[in-house]
Amino acid sequence: MMPITLSDSNHLLRALLVSGSLGALIGLERQWDEQSRHDDTHVLAGLRTFTLWALFGVLCAWFSQTVHVLFFIAGFAAMVLWITIFLQRGGRGGSDLGFTTGAAAMLTFLIGGLVFWQQERVALVLAVSIMLLLALKPTLHRFTRGITTEDARSAMKFAAVSGVVLPLVPNESLGPYGAFNPHTVWLMVVLVSGVGFAGYLAVRGLGQQIGIAVTGLLGGLVSSVATTLTMSRQSRERPAESRDCSLAILLACTVMIGRVGLLVGIVSPKVLTVLWPSLVVVSLPGALWCCWRMIHGGSASASGACTPVGNPLRLRVALQFGALYAAIVFLVKATIAAEGNSGVLVVSGLSGLIDLDAITLSLSQMFRASTLSSTIASQGILLAILANTIIKAGMAAIFGAPALRLEVLCVLGITSITVIGACRIFFH
Repeated sequence: MMPITLSDSNHLLRALLVSGSLGALIGLERQWDEQSRHDDTHVLAGLRTFTLWALFGVLCAWFSQTVHVLFFIAGFAAMVLWITIFLQRGGRGGSDLGFTTGAAAMLTFLIGGLVFWQQERVALVLAVSIMLLLALKPTLHRFTRGITTEDARSAMKFAAVSGVVLPLVPNESLGPYGAFNPHTVWLMVVLVSGVGFAGYLAVRGLGQQIGIAVTGLLGGLVSSVATTLTMSRQSRERPAESRDCSLAILLACTVMIGRVGLLVGIVSPKVLTVLWPSLVVVSLPGALWCCWRMIHGGSASASGACTPVGNPLRLRVALQFGALYAAIVFLVKATIAAEGNSGVLVVSGLSGLIDLDAITLSLSQMFRASTLSSTIASQGILLAILANTIIKAGMAAIFGAPALRLEVLCVLGITSITVIGACRIFFH
């Protein structure tokens, strides 16, 4: 608790007004919920009760400064004891009042303390969050009823991969040229696993075609390479979804180009003024195809049914991708060590095989530091996009189903030709 020495009555009145309003909002939701489910029921804790609990929290905070420092803690302990008795009596009477209302009541008391200690923003966010959580009870119940054993197992696997293993992996450069960073490699494993898991949740929540399209959009913001690998493998396992998977891949590739432009604009707007016409032209094949596919529908809409979705976490595939990433990083580092700054374009192409963001930021920063011309920087970024497009086309060809290979290779092939043409036209 921060020592705040505000003792004038204006501050107290303002705190009482704000906290009472927030408590009333929470109580209004509780009262509406009780009355909507049982028309003639007597609401044990509604608008008035939650308002009083919020006011009680403010007054306890006030007395902790004017009477005794432990007054607020004693008030909270009394609140917990009173609510415990309240819930026990409600349970004996057959009431539907549960622990959720008791937890909301204790949080309402603490909201009063936050408002008094001038944490109005935190109190407001907390109050709104409590209201949403309480109001979403039917939706959350429907969601949890639909969770299968496979869902829970997949969630636990992803939690172990991302939340347990990743923080423990050392984040330091090892081996020749400092090319092997265990943390970075495992982060790629997490990305591949995460894209698959996010797509699984999106399909479960939004439906087959919309869910996979959302996966592609999000994948373009995170890693279009990981999205390509995940969706290609999914199309091989469930060929009926190949057209939807190709939509996800090409959406990710198109969003990736926009992400590159955003990064360039943040670091060096002057480079963006030179580069943006090329980026627009390069993004056209993928953007036009995605628009056409979304208008005409994918495999799910064509067949009227979708294949049951299985376990989205393929750790073996993710580990293979991590190993490939480590090998390409070594190749890039070795080339940089051999060529130095004289091989900027070569290094740009090699770097694009593994990561577009790093080379994009590096070249933009080099132009900003006047060590590189805008033309060379732009050419380097386009070569990185070309290399990145080629490696994704290779992944689709190796891991994807025939229907996915046909569509993805056609569009990415046209995109690659467009990149080469943009280099020759805009930077001749």
